[in-house]
Amino acid sequence: MSCPFLREGRARYCHAAPLRKLILDGPGSDGGGRCETDGYHQCALVQAGETAAVCPHLEAMHVQYCGASGTPKLVPYSEAGLSRCGGPGFRYCELYLSMSRPHAHMTDPGQLYHATNHLWLDADQGGLCQIGIDSMLAHVAGKVDRVLFVTPKGNARPTVVLTVGEAEWTMVFPNTMRISDVNGHLRQDPSKLSEDPYGAGWLFEGWEVPDRTRTGLLRGAEADQWLAGEQQRLAEFVHAQVGPDNPCDGGTPAPGVARLLPREEAVRLYHEFFAPELARERD
Repeated sequence: MSCPFLREGRARYCHAAPLRKLILDGPGSDGGGRCETDGYHQCALVQAGETAAVCPHLEAMHVQYCGASGTPKLVPYSEAGLSRCGGPGFRYCELYLSMSRPHAHMTDPGQLYHATNHLWLDADQGGLCQIGIDSMLAHVAGKVDRVLFVTPKGNARPTVVLTVGEAEWTMVFPNTMRISDVNGHLRQDPSKLSEDPYGAGWLFEGWEVPDRTRTGLLRGAEADQWLAGEQQRLAEFVHAQVGPDNPCDGGTPAPGVARLLPREEAVRLYHEFFAPELARERD
């Protein structure tokens, strides 16, 4: 399944130029420009005495690009496998999310893998992965003030530090993944992390390490049962710390409860539910 905004076309470029600039053929395009006329002789890159009808340095290639972007980036078809547009990863593209559901948030599709420190993994059949925080962590934090990516690239356990009020929460995914990218938009707008944890708030993208990345994670009915138990355990924890009246409403901890608790209790909450110690140590 590929992005509905993915388009294919033909582009041209000069292979003698120091920088390859792709120009898309199509409506409004002048094709090869002077490179396809006698005017190419005026180019400093052409050797004197050239007699070809078109510039010998003119090349064409098959490309892919985003039809929703005002200034699309042309990707050679041979390099299309490096883009998320041709696979399920397009669902985490900021532009796709804004175009396809500007007033809605993606909910957990039920196909995610869950770590017991409240990080999720989405892995397709080809091995492409995304990692983010689950809805419970987003609810408890209420708002994330800052996101610091500790492991931005390479084979590692994805690690991020979330600043929630005056506290810093270090979140470590329990298994190794080959990290290829992080959601840099969160550095400027960390609110997406708690507002849309299963969509625009994703944290890491990369490739699965066979027999490692999914090991020990929960999925399907098992994950649903675990999360329901965690939510009940959270309600009991908060009531035990501050009593039945505050900061709960109808027995359910209020959004951003970590900010409402006294500092000592907030630290205990983090260690109880989200601390790195809950992620199993794996090389």
